[in-house]
Amino acid sequence: MRTIALIGDPVSQSPSPAMHRAAFAATGLDLDYVTERVTRTELRKAFEGLRERHVGLNVTRPLKEAIGELLDEVHGDAARTGSVNTVVFAEGRAIGDSTDGAGFLAALARAGQPSPRRAVILGAGGSARAVGAALLSSGAEVTIAARDQQRGSATAEAIGATAMPLEPADLAAALEPADLLVNATPLGERSPLPKGVALHPGLTVFDLVYTPRATRLLMAARMIGCRTVEGVEMLVEQGARSFHLWTGLRPPTEAMRDAALAALEERAGV
Repeated sequence: MRTIALIGDPVSQSPSPAMHRAAFAATGLDLDYVTERVTRTELRKAFEGLRERHVGLNVTRPLKEAIGELLDEVHGDAARTGSVNTVVFAEGRAIGDSTDGAGFLAALARAGQPSPRRAVILGAGGSARAVGAALLSSGAEVTIAARDQQRGSATAEAIGATAMPLEPADLAAALEPADLLVNATPLGERSPLPKGVALHPGLTVFDLVYTPRATRLLMAARMIGCRTVEGVEMLVEQGARSFHLWTGLRPPTEAMRDAALAALEERAGV
């Protein structure tokens, strides 16, 4: 059976295998979806083996930016942002693209959020790049706030956003006129916000973390009446677009969403 792999670190708890296996079953494809833990230092050495074993890849942190230099071609949003989350192996070539930005906007629309005017993104990795670029393309002003100011500045420069330090006074000032806050850091069990930074009810808060579904940031946002969007919604929408790149078929998005939610609920009950 041909396989597609999710690579990154960590990957063992991802609901993506359940989600994509449901998609393959719904469309009658003889494909399987597996996970392979690959660290950033291992990526170059591991890549040829991945290429031999699989017909495609999903790429998660911390590899989204690093994998581009190993590919034969980089298309679409990945070429614009320097962040790859989907690889197709076809006719002897490794082709990279990114479905993160389009998936993010689709999840935002599904939640009923009007196009944001001013957005603040916490984090400076590949997901922040993809989401920031997508928001900029939709007409929003985007500010990148990162603990690593050098990386934050590099991310902002790469996509044409504004960078700022993740300091309480600066972040509070940036959030006051914002209508969207995106957490693109891996922090879910604790809040990515510095102490003393308050949310306001007119804000939509989108947390890209999907484990746990109810992150500390989302719980705080709900308590004061913010509109919230869970990370699983982006997981499903970007996964549906990856499915199309691998197969050329229309993705069974609802079957994928049901499977992803069931996998997360099962894990939460363990």
